Amino acid sequence: MSKSAAILFVHNEVDTIGWWLAHHATIGFSTLIVCDDHSTDGTGTVLSNAATLYDIRVQSSDTTLSERLDRQTRFHEKALEQGRDEFDWMMILAADEYLHFETARSVAEFTASATGAMLPVNWCLFGSSGHQVPSAFSPIETFTHHGLLSLPDHRVVRHLVRPRQIGSGLPDPFSALERNPTWTESRILHFAAGDRESFARRNSSATPQKAWQNFDRNDAEYTRASRWLPESRRIASSITQASLTDLYWHLKAAITHGDRAILQELGLTPAQLSAPSAHRAPPQLRFCMLGQTKRLMLDMQTGSFVSIGPEDTNFGRYNPLIMALEVSETQSWNACLFTENPLPGRYLSLPASPTLLPMVPLCVSIAKNTVLSSVSGEEIHIALPDHALTDIESTTALYSRMTPFMVLTAEGHNLTGLLRGIDRLPAPDASALGCAIAMLPAEDAESLSQTFPGLVPRNIMPARQISG
Repeated sequence: MSKSAAILFVHNEVDTIGWWLAHHATIGFSTLIVCDDHSTDGTGTVLSNAATLYDIRVQSSDTTLSERLDRQTRFHEKALEQGRDEFDWMMILAADEYLHFETARSVAEFTASATGAMLPVNWCLFGSSGHQVPSAFSPIETFTHHGLLSLPDHRVVRHLVRPRQIGSGLPDPFSALERNPTWTESRILHFAAGDRESFARRNSSATPQKAWQNFDRNDAEYTRASRWLPESRRIASSITQASLTDLYWHLKAAITHGDRAILQELGLTPAQLSAPSAHRAPPQLRFCMLGQTKRLMLDMQTGSFVSIGPEDTNFGRYNPLIMALEVSETQSWNACLFTENPLPGRYLSLPASPTLLPMVPLCVSIAKNTVLSSVSGEEIHIALPDHALTDIESTTALYSRMTPFMVLTAEGHNLTGLLRGIDRLPAPDASALGCAIAMLPAEDAESLSQTFPGLVPRNIMPARQISG
């Protein structure tokens, strides 16, 4: 069977590196060979956790070379040389470049009929699609507009190469400048612009506004790459949950050993964690089914939400949805949405929520009768049968599902309460921890993210403001 590897040199791409890994695993690369150029934002931590799940070979750049371009070139050359005996095909990519096939279902299928030593794939330059700030969603679903084929930048190519048949030099991205580009069979989705804020932060051009105008191309809409998203999300969810599990153990160790340095970074002291907890009644949970005469359920075959009446007894196919609401005196209630029966997959997919967890953190506005994502702050449009949330019995089974979350939030939605909950929670629960973080004040979650770079995924970071 054909073996292939994608090669990546990366520096400070913590928010999107998980998506890059997930996408290129999805399209069929056997191995991902990644060199972290001594990132400071947690990129290396995400890579290390992802490497426990997939064949991702992580290494560090050669610090004896002072220039980043020299370190990158050295890594690319060594990766191709070392891959000669193992891989049939290899491809050098950048962190904002995503290989896409128009019809082929995998790298192996795309290369099956190739006769030459190289397969060039043209750039397709995507703009910001109007996004001003970073998104927790995949770049493929965030940026959906690109420049026209006639754009000169589209003559730039990346090459799938047979490492045994090429010489010692690296493939030249500018080798096809005299030929018209084509996207008939494949393209490199090049998210060079990204959102405006991220572009301004990472761009080193002497004329940043001119650079932005060059890359922010939004002339044509393109969404066919969305066919990779279901599997890409599944893989990304595994990476998210591995990071959260790692975060649990780091926090557990800091609390157990009274690590003053870490607690100080979090703005806490050992005394705050060891003091007797203030007497407060734990939040009252109200369990509801979605609907009344019919129930909203997850169709396990299609992954979509459907309204099912009591006459349908195909319980193997339909998984009822449950909403657990934290009853409070305020006009905004925290809530978690999950399926009555555990999911065989890694996450519950809900439009407008980027959270890749089996349980989705929500905020229910009682005054406005709306449901918002705790992470994106956007309204979640759930087609409730009969427009009703119907109370159901708070069974032992339901409380058991919610126990880790209840332990983490028993003393309130704040950083001190979360850490005290971690101390009481005997084993990690990535879904519960992700939901608890998503319901923290934004500044508390930011403190947690800065103290543990790479372990607090963007897709569980709380929205800065949710209006109730």
